[in-house]
Amino acid sequence: MATEGIVSIIAWLAGSFFCGLLPLGIAAILFFSSRKRGQVGSAVGTARKTTVAAMQFTAEPVRLQGAINPAGNAFDGPPESGTVYLHLRGEVYESDEDSSGWRGFADKTRAVPFKLEDGTGSVWVDPQGMDKQLIGDAAVPSEDQIQAASILVGITPKRMNSRVRYFLWELRGGQMVTVVGNVFQDPGGPVVKRSPGKPFVVSPLLGDALGTAVTKQKNTIRVWMYVLGIPGAVFLLCGLAGALYSLARVLKIF
Repeated sequence: MATEGIVSIIAWLAGSFFCGLLPLGIAAILFFSSRKRGQVGSAVGTARKTTVAAMQFTAEPVRLQGAINPAGNAFDGPPESGTVYLHLRGEVYESDEDSSGWRGFADKTRAVPFKLEDGTGSVWVDPQGMDKQLIGDAAVPSEDQIQAASILVGITPKRMNSRVRYFLWELRGGQMVTVVGNVFQDPGGPVVKRSPGKPFVVSPLLGDALGTAVTKQKNTIRVWMYVLGIPGAVFLLCGLAGALYSLARVLKIF
């Protein structure tokens, strides 16, 4: 009886971990991700909309909209429409006895400062540290594009087959973008860039589309947080209750 009780306790605890504690852990990660998206959404919504000509040095973020001018910094393509930002992600499909799915094996970014022109003037923008979740939809590159992008970002591509896939994001000269960040005075003049600990956005999403995208991301994360968190809490409580009941029977409390 005692041996059966101990086995029962171990089974209940194992069940509470895999069916309860593990989903709750993922839900906790999603909670912090949701908070981060909320901070980005707040920055996008409260940033002062301005033009380059009216831009001022303030501690609060500004929001600008204009066209990318590589200003001689493009690292690929023609000078006037060259690439100033490139993000390449590679994934491989892996399967084993426990799990299977797509897993990243490469995720590299290359970015250079560019000028933002909005018709009233131009200002330097340094895209280092920008929010990668607002860069827009990824392109599925051809094999030639993968080879070229891999060289530019500095990774060794895997041989293309059915178990490998790539995603490509890029910003090029002439493209319209929204920039949300802080203005700094650098030796070369004013520059909009990331302030440590604060959201920084360079996105092809314009106008209200930017705020809508952040809200959608935050809401999606919250839905998954509740989908995993609520059942996880129920399973955890049931597992602990079952383990306590089995322990009470082993100790012959009742």
